[in-house]
Amino acid sequence: MATQRSPQDDTATPTEWRWSAALLGLVSGLLLGGILMPGVPLERTLYLALHGVCAQTHNLISGGIQLPLCARDSGMYLSELVTLGVVAARGRGRAGRLPPLPLRRVVLGLFLLMVADGLNSTFAELGMATAYTPRNDLRLLTGMGAGIGLALVVLLVLNTALRRDVDTTVCSLGSWRELGMVLFVNGLIVAALVADTPLLSIPLALLVAVGLVGNLAVVMLLFPSLALGLRGRVTRMSQLAHPAVIGLVLALTFVLALARYRIWMELNGYLPLPSVP
Repeated sequence: MATQRSPQDDTATPTEWRWSAALLGLVSGLLLGGILMPGVPLERTLYLALHGVCAQTHNLISGGIQLPLCARDSGMYLSELVTLGVVAARGRGRAGRLPPLPLRRVVLGLFLLMVADGLNSTFAELGMATAYTPRNDLRLLTGMGAGIGLALVVLLVLNTALRRDVDTTVCSLGSWRELGMVLFVNGLIVAALVADTPLLSIPLALLVAVGLVGNLAVVMLLFPSLALGLRGRVTRMSQLAHPAVIGLVLALTFVLALARYRIWMELNGYLPLPSVP
């Protein structure tokens, strides 16, 4: 059931405005810093900043630009952003239920396809027999399929843990049409990569980084949200500005620490040196 809302539920407090401004400034500073860093291409900045997240051995290259994560992870985080965008556009942001059973089965099947493709790729790297030759296009597509489920799970966890006005009668994806919209936009992303032009691949590379860091920040904001007493109390996004700043700082610290550790291992011979773009 949806909780009754009052006009006060949509009115941000001065403190929330200040934290919202701080969050906007932090995000803007990160984006501008990465894009405008003198002497360092955005492609290299993203690659090194996310260097500890995955092996980066199967990265996509489009328009002469190497995406910062492997093909599977790139597809997963791009698709997560697409799915959340469709959910929001369809007015399902307060959803408290997963999709209907037939849709859940399809989403689970897409996730299992990624697992199967990942195992097949692992077997190939270990020199074992494989069902087929691993390919980056399959890694991208199966990663996109898994990204749909990731988005729905993250949304459900956030809503049920923090929202006071969560609507348990609404599904995050309510129809085949909405799933089709997600798949259609994912198809546009694939077409943009196939177009092989920097005009499209540079924004997509940035979105991969935004998807990864954003996903980590959302997960990590749960802890400060609970510590600040927001469990079951959130009715407006501005209430999450304070924990979002903390979550984003934690996410960035985690990602950069992983990158530094991996670079240290590579420089000391524990791992092969990367092919830096």
